[in-house]
Amino acid sequence: ALSSAASDVYKRQLRYRAEIIYNRAARTLPAAITAVVCGIIAFFFFCRATASETLPPRGVTTAISIVTILLFLYLTFIITLRGIIGNQLPLGNGHETMLALAWVALLTGLILGRRISIMQPASLIIAGMAMMVAMMGEKNPQVTHLMPVLQSPLLSLHVMVIMISYSLLAFMALDSVAAMIIGLKTVAAERLATVSRVVLYPAVFFLAAGIFIGAVWANQSWGRYWGWDPKETWALITLLVYAFPLHAGSFPRFNRAGFVHKYLLVAFLSVLITYFGVNFFLSGLHSYA
Repeated sequence: ALSSAASDVYKRQLRYRAEIIYNRAARTLPAAITAVVCGIIAFFFFCRATASETLPPRGVTTAISIVTILLFLYLTFIITLRGIIGNQLPLGNGHETMLALAWVALLTGLILGRRISIMQPASLIIAGMAMMVAMMGEKNPQVTHLMPVLQSPLLSLHVMVIMISYSLLAFMALDSVAAMIIGLKTVAAERLATVSRVVLYPAVFFLAAGIFIGAVWANQSWGRYWGWDPKETWALITLLVYAFPLHAGSFPRFNRAGFVHKYLLVAFLSVLITYFGVNFFLSGLHSYA
């Protein structure tokens, strides 16, 4: 009993210190602005280099890699502190899921940046926008305990898988923006379309896996796998929208680079509706997310 009491005291002290550090270190808005500005600059250099069929300047790529690493470490630190303070994985509200999306985007950029040159600039833009969205509700939201329905290990798995999918879908939208800037009828646009076609497979896989995990979680929490809740319905719509380009044999237009880029850019609206439209404008079981 004494050792248990000592352990509780230590945990409370740890959470108290973590909260003090968090309140001093939480500067999400400056980090978001840095990510967006650096991402846009890098995106410009990428488009110019791709249009001229050259490589971006090494100094630019090195600087962007350093910024990406620093922002990734900063986000990891902030997310870890929120986890210690709340004694749970920080994935229970919109602020925390947006931070998770930013973290996943930066990690993806670091992993795939060398093979896909547009990935790092895109990851910075996605991360910066996600962090800005995280700041819209509250600049420093209170860390609270999760409601009972969210106290499940499936929450973390469901949210992280969905965030991976969303980061890849956002990347494809930016890939299409780059193609439109360069020119849809260029060879570069064709190469970018090939990149999007490759990324589409894991993006759809993670989205489908996230929906499946969510259904299992729903059955445990509410006693049914599917209830046509607005979030569930729009998640299914998004999955179907992005499944169409995978069937280029049945839909020949998806063999054209220009059409692929236009489609993927418009398709991203379904992601925005699924997350923001449902959360802020439609009522349902997922309104708290």
